[in-house]
Amino acid sequence: MLRYAGVLLLFGIGAVHLYEYLADHYRVIPTIGGLFVLNVVAAVVLGFVLASPLRSPAAVRSVPVLGRAPHAFVALGAAVFALGTIIGLLISEQASLFGFHEYGYRTGIVLALALEGAAVVVLLGFATLELRRARPSVDGR
Repeated sequence: MLRYAGVLLLFGIGAVHLYEYLADHYRVIPTIGGLFVLNVVAAVVLGFVLASPLRSPAAVRSVPVLGRAPHAFVALGAAVFALGTIIGLLISEQASLFGFHEYGYRTGIVLALALEGAAVVVLLGFATLELRRARPSVDGR
């Protein structure tokens, strides 16, 4: 359930950034417009990868934890992505990011922060549970 909640949150992050890019004219801001497009693409790709059935390559399948938890590593990457997006927004609010300075917390920004914060929590929770499940037990069970 956490896995698919993370997928939906990633799609939500992508949707908010697509809306901001199109409706709030972020597409005309040098560098920032391109970063918004990359954010949309990354959120959608990470969401689809997290939703898809994954198997580790045969070469690493027998490696403890690494070979048994590919979704956990995708979730960790997605959490870092969401956290990076939050950090980028906070930098643009407090200072300048690539010459761009964001002002105020309008609805789109609040929604983006809420989705990204929830995604970090959900994805880290999922990754933790998945890594715990993948770790071989001490008594061999």
